[in-house]
Amino acid sequence: MDAPFPVIFGICLDAEAGWSRLLADGNPRPILKSQGAYAVREGLEPLLNLLDHHSVVSSFFIPGQTVDRYPEATRMIHQRGHEVAAHGYDHLALLKLSKEQERDELVRGIESITSVVGRRPVSWRAPGWEFTDSTFDLLLDAEISISTNFQDCSSPYRHVRDGAPLPLVEIPVHWHLADAPYFLYGGGLGGTIDTPSTAYENWSEEFLALYDDRPGSIFHLTLHVQLIGHPGRLRMVERLIKLIKSKPRATFMRCDELATQVA
Repeated sequence: MDAPFPVIFGICLDAEAGWSRLLADGNPRPILKSQGAYAVREGLEPLLNLLDHHSVVSSFFIPGQTVDRYPEATRMIHQRGHEVAAHGYDHLALLKLSKEQERDELVRGIESITSVVGRRPVSWRAPGWEFTDSTFDLLLDAEISISTNFQDCSSPYRHVRDGAPLPLVEIPVHWHLADAPYFLYGGGLGGTIDTPSTAYENWSEEFLALYDDRPGSIFHLTLHVQLIGHPGRLRMVERLIKLIKSKPRATFMRCDELATQVA
């Protein structure tokens, strides 16, 4: 029997915390933060309904600040069967933090999730997909066992240090399989706003090529609720889900489910 082909939807619910790095000057920037608020006000429930309708499980990466601000939204994600995974506390860029600040950012985010859903997260995504020299040790100290940050492979693997395997599985990501390059705009970041069909063309072609041509690979799509939760983009996601489910080996999984299959 052919092996299943894992499909991961790694979904970030950043909300207002997603813009924290642009608020360091003390200006409240309510219009900018309102883009993040859209994620919870209008984007999340239609996205969850879409995932429910197609029996899709996923992993939601949520900063602790967002968990504390929107505990009911966080609990709703958990209750619908999705993994609630860690994503820092204030969604701060790790490269600008001291080791102790980085530890605080990690631990506070974990504690917020544990308090709200009653289960300690095991998966973690760095804001901006960046590590420091301290990150590996901090993750191991915090008993994080799954990272979704590196971009060096098309299949999951176990991190190794000095020839010895670490209790840390990597589920790789790729920028071309994320929604931010297509839809992120505002805050002086530049960028463009592409049509949903452009993203669909790129994502569907990559899915089909990985499925057909790369044994042992996975399809890991990174989404942000504030970006993907608009009606036209959700229609595109549904179209992609239908394509994925048309392939008999394609299997939607949470990150914590997939990690159990990595030696």
